[in-house]
Amino acid sequence: MSEIQKRNFEAYIYLAKIDLEKWTLLHDGEHRHGMMATNILEALNSVLKKTRVLSLKVLVELIFNKLVNYFNQHCQEAQNSVHPFPIRVFNKFLQIELKSRDHTGTTYNPREGIYMVKYPICLDGTDSNVYTLKMNKKSCSCGKWQEYTLPCSHALAAYRDNSTRPNAYVPDIYSFETYRRTYQSNFYPVGHEDF
Repeated sequence: MSEIQKRNFEAYIYLAKIDLEKWTLLHDGEHRHGMMATNILEALNSVLKKTRVLSLKVLVELIFNKLVNYFNQHCQEAQNSVHPFPIRVFNKFLQIELKSRDHTGTTYNPREGIYMVKYPICLDGTDSNVYTLKMNKKSCSCGKWQEYTLPCSHALAAYRDNSTRPNAYVPDIYSFETYRRTYQSNFYPVGHEDF
C-alpha cells in the first residue's frame, strides 16, 4: 500500500467514526441550506491574506475597522432600499424569474400543490426536462429549492401559471425585515488601550 493510499485509508477510518450530519452536506438535515464553507476561519483568511506580516495591535484594529465599514455599508443599504428583499437576494430572485419564463407548468393536484414543469427542448435535440414540484413541501425534483431555500425557476413557473405570488414561499431569513434587524445594532469607537 502506497503512502497516499495509507493516508486516505486513515482519513476514511477517522471520518467513519464521526456522525455523518456533522461533516457532510447530504446528511446535515438541511441546516446549512447548501452552504459548503461553514468554517469562519476560511472567510477570515480570505479577508486577511495580505495582513499576516502586521503586528497584532494593527491587525486587531484593521479587523475592527473593516467590520465597522462592512456593517455601515449594509446598514445604509438596509435603510435606503426599495426592494422587497436585500439587493443580493433580489438580484438572485430576478435571475431565477428570468429563467422561469422558458418553462411551462401543468397542475396535477392543486390541493396538495403538485405540479409538473417542463423546460423546453434542449439545443442538442434531446427531449425537454420534466420536473415535479410539491409546493406545500417546498420541494422540486431538481433539488435546488430544498438546497438553497429560495424557490427554483420551476417553482416560479408554476406560480406564474397559477397567478400566485412567489414571495410567500421565500423564507423569513431572506426578508428585508430580517436584514434590517441584523443591522440595527451600533458600534462605538474603541477607547485607549489603557482603559
